[in-house]
Amino acid sequence: MWKSICLLGALALVLGLPTGGYAAGEERMQQLEQQLQAMQNAMSSMQGELESLRAEQKQEQEREAEQARRQDVLAEEVDNLRTSLTLPDFKPLTMEDSVYGLGPAASKIYGVEQGLSIGGYGEAYYRKDVSDKTRSDRDFTDNLRFVLYTGYKFTDRIILNAELEFEHAGTGAGGSVSVEFAYIDFLMWEWANFRAGMLLAPLGIVNELHEPVFFNGVERPEVERRIIPSTWRENGIGIFGELLPGLEYRIYGMNALEGVASNTAACTPNEDGNCLTKPSFKLKEHFRSTRQKGGNAVAEDIGLAARLDYTPMLNLKFGGSVYTGKSSHDSQYYECVDGKCGPVNVPGARLTIWELHSMYSWQGLDLRALFAMSHLKDSDELNRIGGGGKIAKEMYGFYVEAAYDIMPWVMGNTIQQLSPFLRFSYIDQHAEMAGDWDAKGRYEHRIWTTGVSYKPHPNVVLKVDYRNFDTVDNDNEREDEVNFGIGFVF
Repeated sequence: MWKSICLLGALALVLGLPTGGYAAGEERMQQLEQQLQAMQNAMSSMQGELESLRAEQKQEQEREAEQARRQDVLAEEVDNLRTSLTLPDFKPLTMEDSVYGLGPAASKIYGVEQGLSIGGYGEAYYRKDVSDKTRSDRDFTDNLRFVLYTGYKFTDRIILNAELEFEHAGTGAGGSVSVEFAYIDFLMWEWANFRAGMLLAPLGIVNELHEPVFFNGVERPEVERRIIPSTWRENGIGIFGELLPGLEYRIYGMNALEGVASNTAACTPNEDGNCLTKPSFKLKEHFRSTRQKGGNAVAEDIGLAARLDYTPMLNLKFGGSVYTGKSSHDSQYYECVDGKCGPVNVPGARLTIWELHSMYSWQGLDLRALFAMSHLKDSDELNRIGGGGKIAKEMYGFYVEAAYDIMPWVMGNTIQQLSPFLRFSYIDQHAEMAGDWDAKGRYEHRIWTTGVSYKPHPNVVLKVDYRNFDTVDNDNEREDEVNFGIGFVF
């Protein structure tokens, strides 16, 4: 009942509304619809802008991600370059950096993880003779050499090491560009490794360790130039390693020194039917001219070189080495004896060089000593067929040297060094002659060398020394000299 009454009341109220109120509501509804449509349009526009912003933001994020990826790739490549390439730096090199007897700079490749290594050294000097005797004794200066070491580590076990040398500032006036050594190491075991290529003969101290920062005096010791023909390199193969802690060895087979070259040009016999065409002799009062240096080297004769070093403590090393090999390489000369003429084989001329050496350093004190001796077979016959008495059966020489770094007393704790030194050398290049050939006093020398080496940096040296030559034959005595030199290594 109550529901019916309420329904009738609501109907009467609706039917009783005026017409103008209904029209106003209709108009209001249209306005609201228009406003709603405008708001929807605005929202659609904003939604489009938002989608556009989101797309731009995504693109920016992608660009940033790509840039970050490229930076990571670049950083990785730079890191790879750093690990594969060793460029010259300012790291001081010391004797502790020496590997397998080589100079510290020549040993750099062994400390590289992989890839390329670059190093080098150089030296120049000015010589002032105390008094001039002949034009050959005039004062002069020389940019003696500039050297580049290049090494490449293919793997931890396969290593290339090479030295390219520019001597006397060019290829004119006695200068040259040459390969000093170039070999490949195959590292197998600590006690046995294999090496092949152009090798430095492992004799003496400076033949392998010849960087100017690591020896005293402007020039290398004369004993290691006249008895041991430093720098001496030949093509060959060999093994090397460490047998026990501190006990190292090297054994090489190399093309032998060339002491004689063939000369089979015919000669005209004298009345007795005798004559001789002298072969071309390189064996003289020293062996420097017998080096073949790896270029188109005659290899009919093979030489053997061996070395043993013992380092019982870090600052002490002593050892010895030997080389032996024939030096005629089946050369021939032309000779007539009693009218019978024809080519004749040059004697084998086996040359043996051996030496003993020691080095010691302690708190600025540096001591070195070396004794070297050579024995040449067939020297009597070699002199007869063209040597003319210059070729000795035996030669020997030695030197002792002491240096002391006084810079700690002057400046205290510093990387600079100031080392006065004194070296005495004795050389007899006609120690024993074969047959009736006489020894000549011009080949027996006593040499005093004193000077000082100053290192403003461990890899740079300034040198000055005075050398006094005392020769048994005074008429052939070399003038005393003052030398000023510079050297560097990197």
